[in-house]
Amino acid sequence: MKLIKDLFEDAEKERIKSRRQKGKPFITKRSNQGLREQWLLGKFSEKYNEKAQHKLTYAENLSGPEETSRNIPEFKIFDSRQNWVFDIEITEALDAGRKRTLEYRTASKGAKEVPEVGYLPVIQRRISEKCSKDYPRDTVLIIYLNIFSSIYDEFSSETFSALSLPEECNLLQIWLLDNGGDKILRLV
Repeated sequence: MKLIKDLFEDAEKERIKSRRQKGKPFITKRSNQGLREQWLLGKFSEKYNEKAQHKLTYAENLSGPEETSRNIPEFKIFDSRQNWVFDIEITEALDAGRKRTLEYRTASKGAKEVPEVGYLPVIQRRISEKCSKDYPRDTVLIIYLNIFSSIYDEFSSETFSALSLPEECNLLQIWLLDNGGDKILRLV
């Protein structure tokens, strides 16, 4: 069990180091998936804790490369007294057909602008995929919105009111995290 802020700081150091090095950036390198999840957990927890009664303080990493196909959330979360709060599953909503690696590789060569897509179907698909899995009860889903869209100007409950939850879904809560990690919004 580690402090969430320490997990975030470790990930942030790697993200900054990656910017200075040549090769695959932090966001696209497969071996950094765990660090990206730590970074997203840190961003989410920071915003969540602003209004929460029980502060998300500690995390235990539950998954690794060998568990990616199983229904195991990434983190078990604890408050400041080390009482379990809930488990967290983190997923990314990415535009269909989008190749992040190619974007970063061509960015320095003046990559062309990526057209905006309808983001609600992308998010709805991630919700449906995650609800179809048999996660433990008390699992919270965080959907990181890595989508090219003006969605970030309209990050409100009304914007996402058309999203629906499948009838068979045992997730405790579903949250959206904007692509900068600056805003969160609870859907369910």
